[in-house]
Amino acid sequence: MANKLKPARRVETLPPYIFKEIDDRKRALTATGTKLLNFGIGDPDLPTPDFIINAMDREMRKTTNQKYPAYDGCISFRKAIAAYMKTRFGVSLDFDSEIMALIGSKEGLAHFSWAFIDEGDVTLVPDPGYPVYGNTTCFSGGEPFLMPLLEKNNFLPDLSKIPDGIAKRAKILFLNYPNNPTGAIAEKESLQAIVDWARKHEVIIVYDAAYAELTFDAEDRLSILALPGARDIAIEFHSFSKIFNMTGWRIGFAVGNKSLISGLLKMKTNVDSGVFEAVQLACAQGLEQIGPFLEKQIATYRDRLNEMKNILTHAGFSFYQPRGTFYLWTKCPPKMTSAEWTLKLLEKGGIVTTPGTGFGKYGEGYVRFALTQPQETIYELESRLKNQLGNIHD
Repeated sequence: MANKLKPARRVETLPPYIFKEIDDRKRALTATGTKLLNFGIGDPDLPTPDFIINAMDREMRKTTNQKYPAYDGCISFRKAIAAYMKTRFGVSLDFDSEIMALIGSKEGLAHFSWAFIDEGDVTLVPDPGYPVYGNTTCFSGGEPFLMPLLEKNNFLPDLSKIPDGIAKRAKILFLNYPNNPTGAIAEKESLQAIVDWARKHEVIIVYDAAYAELTFDAEDRLSILALPGARDIAIEFHSFSKIFNMTGWRIGFAVGNKSLISGLLKMKTNVDSGVFEAVQLACAQGLEQIGPFLEKQIATYRDRLNEMKNILTHAGFSFYQPRGTFYLWTKCPPKMTSAEWTLKLLEKGGIVTTPGTGFGKYGEGYVRFALTQPQETIYELESRLKNQLGNIHD
């Protein structure tokens, strides 16, 4: 009987989810009375804006919104997304066939793998990258092929290094810009080259655009669907978690090629019942105020970034200059692994970061700081580094 209580092999062979491990260590230290400075998981400390809260309060009280929602999202939501994509990214979409609601982009990314990967298919996975890409490939019976993202290449994949045999077998290429964990962005020219490569090799591009709105220069804001040929082979995933600080609300959307949208929708109709309609309508109304709201929010992250860069520079750190997201990809001291440095920061300084290897083997040598704490917490980082860790090169 004991053997039958064991999870399936696909679950047992999964590596531990790095954010859970950090949470476990955080709880242990907190239980001892240690005050932690949490620059770990990318969960915004800023509140969901009042215009979303107020719209939600109105919509959730309507009995019509308390029923099962449409699987692909209500018409008002999909029309609002179409208007948003046109206004913010210059992309015209058919709301009826090229847009669908998601229970957060993570859910959508995972189910896309289930919908499109057959056993033996290859997916091209950026490393370092969001663990969901590789893990759900394995869930679906596919084989992830790692594309190293190296600082010398501005954390862009080098497609010339993909063997011809792998390119022929590849079904999906995962991309994520602005990039988590590095903060890098992809220029139009670089993305266009990737689109052209994918079309040549008949590979689907899954473009994770969760941080698309979080660029420090508005000209870096980009949808891959705006590039020539991309809509033939691409689907793009967006999240309200980072736009409106709604990580707990669980809502996002997918846009792009209608065949890819249709395939994902067919999978989702069999595994979930859609997104609470009141949340959809609250977000649809909130998009009308996105411009002024995001200007203030990005200014806040820019101030935090500048302060943290100053503090880390004075403490002897070096880092990659981010152009997007709310992360700072920071190099470890010499002769110290990312796991060792993360542990030392946590146990000696009460400073929570994320080891680069949590995002793949090519994340070795880095830790990620998240700018998801107020200025006063960032100020406290300076004294922790000085008084409790001393010279980081010791």
